[in-house]
Order: sequence, then C-alpha cells, then structure tokens
Amino acid sequence: MTSVPAARVPLLDFPSTSAGALVDALRAHSCVFLTGLDEFSAAGSFGADLAAMVGSAREFFGQAPDEKARVRWSGTGEWTGWQPLYEGGADALLLERYELALPDPAGFGSDAEWAAGFPLWPRDPATMAATWAAYYRTARALTDRIVEMIAEAVGLPAADLPSWTTRQHSNLCVNHYLAQPDAPGPGQTRQRAHADIGGITLLWADGRAGLEAAIGPNGAWAPVEFPPGAVLLQAGDLLHLWTRGLIPKNLHRVVNPPRTPGLPQTDRYSVVFFHHPDLDTWVAPAADGVGAANGAAAQAGDGVTARDHVLARQRAAYTLP
Repeated sequence: MTSVPAARVPLLDFPSTSAGALVDALRAHSCVFLTGLDEFSAAGSFGADLAAMVGSAREFFGQAPDEKARVRWSGTGEWTGWQPLYEGGADALLLERYELALPDPAGFGSDAEWAAGFPLWPRDPATMAATWAAYYRTARALTDRIVEMIAEAVGLPAADLPSWTTRQHSNLCVNHYLAQPDAPGPGQTRQRAHADIGGITLLWADGRAGLEAAIGPNGAWAPVEFPPGAVLLQAGDLLHLWTRGLIPKNLHRVVNPPRTPGLPQTDRYSVVFFHHPDLDTWVAPAADGVGAANGAAAQAGDGVTARDHVLARQRAAYTLP
C-alpha cells in the first residue's frame, strides 16, 4: 500500500454524538476523533489529566537506562513496566514504552490505594502514580460509555456488557519514539503495521507526524493528523469479532520521520489506553444478523478467550532480549 494525502478521519463532539452516528463513523473509517470529553474527568478537565500524565512520563523516560531497568517488564505474562523495544536487534522497533494495568477502581478508598497494587511503579518521578491513575480512571470511564453506545447501536447482547465495562481489563501505555540522528537501518521503523489486540483504543499523540492508517482509497496508507484537543478512537480485534465484522479493525503504523537537511530529528510521544473485555471472557460473534450488512458471517463456534488472544498477539508482535 502506498501513502496518500492525510485522510479525513471524522471528528465528533462526543456529548452531542448519538450511538448510531458513532458506529456509522467507525464502520466507515475504523477510527474517529473525539472531543468534548471533560465530563469523564474527576477534575473536570480531560486535557489536564492527559497533560499531567504525559509530563510525568517524559520525566521517567528522561532517566538513565539503569534507573528505568528497575521496573522493566519480566518478559513473561502481560506487558507491564518499562519495555526498551529498541534493544530488539536489527529489526527492532525504535521506541521504548512504559505500561501498566489496574483493576476496577470500585471498592478502593482512594486513587492512591487503588494504584498501590501495581508492583512496577518507578521511584521517580514521584508524581507518576497519581497522574497515571487519574488519567486511567478518566479513560476507563470513557471507554465504558463508548462500549455501551456501540452495543446499543449494533444490538449486542446486554448480558455481554459487564465483561466489557465494569469488569474491563485495560492497559495504559506511553510510547516514546526515539529521535533518529542516524538514519535507521533496513527494516527498522517506529511501529510496524498492525491492528490493536483488544476492543477499542484511545490514542493521543503529540502532534508530530508519523501515524498512518489504512483508510485511504482502496485501503491506502494515509497520514492521520490530530486536531487540537482530540483523541483518536480505534477499533481492535476483539470488537471486530464481537460485532461480527460490522466494525472493521483499524490497521495503522508509525513511520520514521523525514530526513530534511538542516532540520534536527526529534522524538515523539503517544499515550495509548488499550481497552479489553475481562480476560476470562469468551469473545464470540454476536447472534446471526448482527453485522450481516457487510457480509462478514461467522462460523459456528468462532470465538476466543480474551486472555489467550492477548498473549498470542503479544508473542507474535515482538520478543525482548
């Protein structure tokens, strides 16, 4: 696939968007920009929650590798902690990331108590647990509402919803794409083409170019440019399965920046909230008729345990040394 001019990803003001309009946009593009999200923030400002979290992430990534290695992912189980993907050899992805997962916040006396159960918080910056927990709560509330709207518009089984909302399993991640003072080697890039593992993804990026999605004419790669104050909602594998193919999964990648003489190479940050259903959930296509409009009929018995799917996709994606 070749690149085309920037795609016109729909931009929806979330408070005034109907469930049907949201699903129509996802069906047509597999992703959509959302604005007007302050109601989901405990502090009343989605942007402030996000900015505080990004600030602490920048401080963390600015530390020496030996310090970050104190909270490195063990290499087994679900991705958590620091992951220096740039160490992966000749075809390594040119980034590092930090990722965490927290349970349902209900039943905890405070966000500090809620966050304290995660074992891989770094010592510095001291603000990291508080700022990440605040944004995590905000994103979790938003994805609850998005899934409810999708289920309403598509007619998904009401009995399925608790696994995707109150019992959702989600990961919060910041990607730090390294500056490239030297030209990358053959096959090295910031992120290879993929669709996300789970149900839906909330993505924010710092405005620097690089994200492309296969949403141009005939599925061509198109640059995705973030409007101010917007987050990108992307459909993943498990939502595609649950909706019987009605909502396409969003195929995307992050390409290396252009090498323009006289202009310095810069790094890039993105914040990703990966929403999944409860990992013990059996995800199968909904009953006959759901999603039939695009001809994506599922075979009897199709389905997968969310945990098995997540871990299989992780193994296929990359292995750290």
